[in-house]
Amino acid sequence: MLHVYAIADSPASPEVAGLEGADLRVVGDELPFAVISEHDRLPSELSEEDLWAHEAVVEASMDRATVLPMRFDGAIADEAELRRILERRRDEFKTLLGAVRGAVELGVRAQLPDDEKDETSSDDPGWGGGPGTAYLLARGRHSRRAADTVTRIHEPLAALSRQSRRGAIGLRPGLFKAAYLVDRDRVDAFRAQVDVLDSELGNGRIVCTGPWPPYGFCSEKPE
Repeated sequence: MLHVYAIADSPASPEVAGLEGADLRVVGDELPFAVISEHDRLPSELSEEDLWAHEAVVEASMDRATVLPMRFDGAIADEAELRRILERRRDEFKTLLGAVRGAVELGVRAQLPDDEKDETSSDDPGWGGGPGTAYLLARGRHSRRAADTVTRIHEPLAALSRQSRRGAIGLRPGLFKAAYLVDRDRVDAFRAQVDVLDSELGNGRIVCTGPWPPYGFCSEKPE
């Protein structure tokens, strides 16, 4: 069984160990290539140690080539199957490699500022609605303010990026999460922009992580 770490545009094998200390090798006679290790069996769920080993191989591969990092469940039955996948998806992988070449992924998380207390309430003399109406209006104002803040964060960062992908909305109120594909020579400028936005956010907070392999901008695994 093969564990696939990444699809790459170079046959160079990274000089690190794979899962369970396994040797690495590269499969493919022409672009694209697959960085793999061979195993008698693989667990259905990888341990934390395995996940770190997988990530170490991906990052070491990224130092030598442009890579499409595979998710942690990238198991393939044998080399013949892997070669069929590489052949069938050759054009797709080439396009994806071209899209991320020379770039890295940066993650941004922001805890949006808490709302100030609404000035208008159902207790005001001029208020003509009931508590339910007051709640809906306050919720609408909160949503608009949050959307405005997200726009002020996202747009200048997206302008410094090739691509961006924002996390699902509504799972955690007040939390903004996004991934950005940034040219390597613009990483410092991107981080500087995050610092500026953080200073302008009031009682909110913005954190930038990375650079990472571009997990958010490639196919999850060969199929």
